[in-house]
Amino acid sequence: MPRPERGKLAPGAAATVRAIVRLELQLHARDFMAWLGALVFFVLAFAHAAGGPITLVSGALAGLPRTAPPVLAQAMAGLTAFGQVITAMTAATIGLRDVSLRSDGLVLTTGIDWRHYLLGRFAATLVILLLITAAMPLGFMLGGAVGVLRGASEAGVSVAAIAQAMGMLVLPNMVIVAAAFFAAASLRGAFSVILFVGLGLVGFWQTGLGLVARGHAIGTLADPFGNAALTAGHSLGANRALWLSIAAALLGITLWRWRPRVSGGAETWRQNALGPTSSGARAVRSSGLAALRGASSVAQWNAECRFGVRWVLRERGFAALLLLGVVNAAANGWSVAQDADALVRALEFHARLFAILIATIYAGELVWRDRDVRAQELLDALPVQRDLRLLARASGVLSVLLALPLALPVVALLLSWLRGGGLTASCAFVWLGGVGSLLFTALFGVSLAVHRLVQHKTAAHLLLIAAWVTAIAAGADALARPIDAPGAARCLQSSAASMN
Repeated sequence: MPRPERGKLAPGAAATVRAIVRLELQLHARDFMAWLGALVFFVLAFAHAAGGPITLVSGALAGLPRTAPPVLAQAMAGLTAFGQVITAMTAATIGLRDVSLRSDGLVLTTGIDWRHYLLGRFAATLVILLLITAAMPLGFMLGGAVGVLRGASEAGVSVAAIAQAMGMLVLPNMVIVAAAFFAAASLRGAFSVILFVGLGLVGFWQTGLGLVARGHAIGTLADPFGNAALTAGHSLGANRALWLSIAAALLGITLWRWRPRVSGGAETWRQNALGPTSSGARAVRSSGLAALRGASSVAQWNAECRFGVRWVLRERGFAALLLLGVVNAAANGWSVAQDADALVRALEFHARLFAILIATIYAGELVWRDRDVRAQELLDALPVQRDLRLLARASGVLSVLLALPLALPVVALLLSWLRGGGLTASCAFVWLGGVGSLLFTALFGVSLAVHRLVQHKTAAHLLLIAAWVTAIAAGADALARPIDAPGAARCLQSSAASMN
């Protein structure tokens, strides 16, 4: 029998990349979640350009026409930054599809080069993300036309301005995002890691903007999406070169470090791809649920609560998020630390974005963790009510996550002491730790309820992010404005008086 042609067993890089991209395009064409993500980008862009209550820029740009080229550039860069949860969902679906279907080992036994396979996955991620974000320029152009008809703006959207923003901002941003998500999916193979990477990018974005607002030029390079460089009016080229180099390095590291391991069977491959902490068996053992059989409701609650605490503490991303939150707070509060009023308001206001995204992500992971590790049926067989298990774990997770808002008064007091400010400990802990904890708890509760009711992980994330973005863009008091209460004013005034 003649041997099959080698070309059929081991196609080249171009053929493999085309096949994977074509497959993902076919799958996403039937995936309503991809269309919903594009719809979110379109609606926000349309509402901004049409002159409605939603605006995607602030500061000095807010006084310019909605369709002015600088405003459009900032709005497009801001949307790509805040839309990280949307793009992370899509990237996770593409990057982890074969792992979740347990078809990864089978794919690589076809004879294709694993490097070509990885490049195909990266190309598919980039192409799909670009197609989803392509809804933004369409929304801006149609919204600009509607704004002219309504009399809200004098001129429509310039095609040249859209093209320039796409070439300098959106396209490079998608390359950066795709490389970061692709590296996380390939090297760590966990959905939560991809979400943490997206949140980390948002943290760098906020930190860069905060540094530029305080007059620090390094902020133009810290922002991976280019907003800070646009705000400062310089260093956009250097920013693009730096972050595209980081994206290239991530791609190179992934191709260098990743290796297929199928010799030990499917379970060895799965453990290598997903990591030891994602094993369903380990998740069950680590929770100590065997002791729950016949236990009282209080004992069951305590055991599940402890499991939630241990789960968050074992997540490496939590320590990184806590550090990033502290750095972001310090960057936004350093230059105003001598003024207690400005310091508290700056830290509390800029911490809200972190609170929104962290609450949304962790609520989704909490509801869907058992299903992701395929342990739901086993846990449902135990004599523990599902709602009790969810609420108890939520209380444990929340108790750890509250370290984020509770770190703010510590940062505020340290900055005030270093800069000679007069912020008192009681004022800091009441209006940063107290108000911040209440807001975070409310956000976490709403996110948990939405995930529980929607019963679709990606859909719930998209609905929540769309709702938060809309509320902030529309200027909702609870999310979009700094604290402004008589008690806060009296507290901050007493701090200033003690300084004098």
